[in-house]
Amino acid sequence: MATLTSTLTLVSTDATTDALSLTASSALTVGPPQVGISKVAAEASGGSDTAIKPSGTANQYLYIKHTGKQGDGSTATTSALVVKAGSTTILVVGADEFAFLPVKNDVVINIVSSSAHTILTEYAYWSAA
Repeated sequence: MATLTSTLTLVSTDATTDALSLTASSALTVGPPQVGISKVAAEASGGSDTAIKPSGTANQYLYIKHTGKQGDGSTATTSALVVKAGSTTILVVGADEFAFLPVKNDVVINIVSSSAHTILTEYAYWSAA
């Protein structure tokens, strides 16, 4: 077993009426199966969903990032990345945005582009141990 530390920090002097400074951190115990940092092209809207996290026997922690690039890895795109739990949309991720979230063991996570562009997507997941 291994430890994966997740930390979220939100800081701003002008997003709220008061200065914002928030940090949350958690040490997560993880084990196999897992997929390290990987990249895949999400298909264009109307195409097939691409599974990036399969069903498993343990809950998983998923990292996903819209690279801001089309599937060729060099052409910029501002199209949104649609993230689904099965066939239900749960997130819409913009160019250069990311998410880290816990996912129930039996949920398959799929991605697809919101437009005619493919989207190069970075992802990884770790199983809770």
